Amino acid sequence: MKDARLRICCTFALSLAAFCSVAGAALVYLWWLLFSRRRRSLPALNTLALVAVPLAIAALAAEIASGGGLSYFFRLSAVFLVAFWAYGERVPGELLGAGVSLFGSRIGFDLGLAGEMGMEALSSLEDDIVQIRMALGLKGKKWGSGMIIPFGLATLHAQMRRSVERAALLAVRGYRGGGSICPCFTRTKTDCAAFFFAVIVLFLSIASLSDVFI
Repeated sequence: MKDARLRICCTFALSLAAFCSVAGAALVYLWWLLFSRRRRSLPALNTLALVAVPLAIAALAAEIASGGGLSYFFRLSAVFLVAFWAYGERVPGELLGAGVSLFGSRIGFDLGLAGEMGMEALSSLEDDIVQIRMALGLKGKKWGSGMIIPFGLATLHAQMRRSVERAALLAVRGYRGGGSICPCFTRTKTDCAAFFFAVIVLFLSIASLSDVFI
């Protein structure tokens, strides 16, 4: 999807639809099959495992404690699928333009800048994973469940250090909020169709089918 504004709206609508109901999540899966470029939308298997394993553990715990774990896993998997799609489709810098276009040069610029910094943090996280696995390989150690806590602490420390550096850089450059940018967007018929059906998916996930088909 070329138009970042439509992609943001689709991401919000589909995530809300998937979280609202199992039927909404099923429609989100169908939307993803129709409109996503599947090879580009899915991350590497290692990243999928890092997301799927904790999600499966949480769903199992919920199923044992109070039930509904399978529904939770099905719905949250759809939410993550939408997130992977949005991340795979993004182009660096477009969130800044989309924020200004949707919400103005004050709030929109701040939201777009926060979004770009968040996407940059995710990209740096991928680099951290590669470097940590490479370091473990050089030391003759294998990646296992015992490495999750040290890995989490290392990545958390690295992200906090980068956040402090970015904040200092913005302060040095005199950033106080807001800014001006002249974004230019292009869209295709497929983009419009994907947005239209995303809205339909959200509507059907919230409304009762008996209310729709009277």
